[in-house]
Amino acid sequence: DSFDFTFISKNTLALENLDSIPNKQVESIKSTYGEIHRYILESKKAFSTNIDSINILSSSRPLLESIISGESLNDDDLKTALKAASRKKTSIFFDHDKIPSFLKEILPKKFSGFSNWTVLDTDISQDKMLFNGITVATDTLPRLVNVFKEVGPAPNSIAAITPVNAQDFTSITFKDFEKLEANMAFLRGNISDSLWPSETEILRNANEAGIISLSEGLVLAIQVLNPESTKLSMDFNPEITEEFRGNNIFSYPNSNAYQELLEPLLNPKDLHFFTFLDTYILFASNPESLKEVIAAVQNDLVLANTEAYKNSSENLTSEASILMVRNNQVRIKEDDLDFTNYPITAVQVIYQDNFAHIHSVLAKNTSIKTKGATSQSTGVKLGAALASKPVFFKNHRTNGMDIAVQDIENTLYLISPEGKIYWKKRMDSRILGEVQTVDILRNGRYQLAFATQNEFHIIDRDGNRVKPFPLKFRDEITQPLSVFDYDGKKDYRFVITQGNEILMYDRKGRSVKGFNFSKTSSNITQPPKHIRIGRKDYIVIPEQSGKLHILNRTGKVRVAVKDNLDLTENKWYEYNGQFISTNTSGQLIKITETGKISRENLNLTENHRMTATEKTLVTLSENELKIKGNSATLDFGLYSQPQIFYLNKKIYVSLTDLQANKVYLFDSNAALLEGFPVYGNSVIDLANADKDAALEMIVKGEDDGVLVYEIQ
Repeated sequence: DSFDFTFISKNTLALENLDSIPNKQVESIKSTYGEIHRYILESKKAFSTNIDSINILSSSRPLLESIISGESLNDDDLKTALKAASRKKTSIFFDHDKIPSFLKEILPKKFSGFSNWTVLDTDISQDKMLFNGITVATDTLPRLVNVFKEVGPAPNSIAAITPVNAQDFTSITFKDFEKLEANMAFLRGNISDSLWPSETEILRNANEAGIISLSEGLVLAIQVLNPESTKLSMDFNPEITEEFRGNNIFSYPNSNAYQELLEPLLNPKDLHFFTFLDTYILFASNPESLKEVIAAVQNDLVLANTEAYKNSSENLTSEASILMVRNNQVRIKEDDLDFTNYPITAVQVIYQDNFAHIHSVLAKNTSIKTKGATSQSTGVKLGAALASKPVFFKNHRTNGMDIAVQDIENTLYLISPEGKIYWKKRMDSRILGEVQTVDILRNGRYQLAFATQNEFHIIDRDGNRVKPFPLKFRDEITQPLSVFDYDGKKDYRFVITQGNEILMYDRKGRSVKGFNFSKTSSNITQPPKHIRIGRKDYIVIPEQSGKLHILNRTGKVRVAVKDNLDLTENKWYEYNGQFISTNTSGQLIKITETGKISRENLNLTENHRMTATEKTLVTLSENELKIKGNSATLDFGLYSQPQIFYLNKKIYVSLTDLQANKVYLFDSNAALLEGFPVYGNSVIDLANADKDAALEMIVKGEDDGVLVYEIQ
């Protein structure tokens, strides 16, 4: 519980030249072992002597006298450690049975009683502290390090599934689990038997087992060589308790089996649930811990991707009998030592012939964040599956954004970016398309506007209907609500589509009599769209027959489109002063304001996707994404319609692989943003939803969940 120092030098210690120091005392004292000088400087004491021209100074008189007497530790393991120490570096020697408290803050608790003697040569620089050496434990006493005798190390991979906010992990590896099992049985003093044949068989077909410490609890991770055959080797029928992000979570009947098999190296107890994740089987006491690991892996928010871990790994070997990594930034309690500038402590042990190599690193000023600056900030469970994608809704009280979403039970929710449900309201049927933000009173207080199957609603942010809405219709509404704001003065025109008929209303719910468009000859296939080119307003209405109507504000033809067009599901946009969309032949259809039609061959496949703004054209053909002529090749998948967002004077393009549940976000050069893809099951909405500079992204997660990501 206390520290003493000793300086030993062949050179003369300049302790006699203390004349300039006030409040000092220097005196000689007689000792059984000869003359000793005592120095007292401002209540601090030191003792010195000289033996055969060797000067010795110590803070402890008993320690100094033991040196003078010639007493020494007659320990073969210490002698081995002394021989292994570098003569060119500062080395630390310690007895594992007497590890001082400050080393316990750096080294894991398992090092107490782990071995006999350890020596660590130190390399301390501006950016890191390295400790490399050996630990020695002969067979005279049972020591934990010896359980790896004749076992053989394997690669440590558990960092690839460890969430960045994990407290720590311990990984053990083995090429021969039967030998490891026998060694541990000998250490425990019992006979190795197969009390748990299924679990033993799993470990015999594995090469790594580890414990990940999370806020929700511990996770036991076992990496197996053949996941499919491992599943077949289980001697019990797993019962599915729930599904999370495409992974089944099962109940586990043998809660303490692995504790008995892996003690004292690992102590995984009370394991009641498990799941399969890539080549790992994960066990935990609760499903939430398993979900945290699954989510981290799917979002690439794992320790292996962080700058801190990568920096530390450069000073470690790829294979080790034991690898212990501690996240110093999420410690459970405060330490005496300040780890602010050292986010990770890593220690590995590689066993070799009655001793083991040890490597440890503390890298300074490295980031614990992953490769990108995208992270899941919250998630909201609604209790019923989502019926549509979540969208942002302007909050005039906070000047931020809230989230609006409807579930399959037709309940509409308003949710804060932090995940708080403000209110929920049952609607008459499903909302068509997206909820839109309007300010019909033109006073800076926003409302939600949308159409359901037979009603047109405007609801304030407290969930109350705004009179005279809702407007009710006998015939079915067949397209999402269109909202036109011609001059940006909030003098809205709301457009309702019913088959081949269009109805237009003003912000007071009155029919707009000046709009005199007649019915189309076939059903309207998309919500009518307002496009402004220069000072002219156009209303674009495509119909099933291939006819395209381009009207003015009163519903009269403004641009005569004479040809019937082979249209796709892609909408119409204004691009470089022309109206554009695509046909099923993969051509870009361009119509001028005078009605001239031209076609540009883009070599797109039949099921291509397209979106555009005034200056940006985005296409997706099979797995090739093009943004303003820049290309990105994606994995083959089932992709959503690309979306374009313009925020903070930057262009963002998103799309979702609905088969692989991955959301991609690109910049205008078709470069994928760092931290992407992330997990998601729908198209997204993107905005600056709070007071900081980071963007927020919302997307459907699980069937009944909304995920909120923060993008720096």
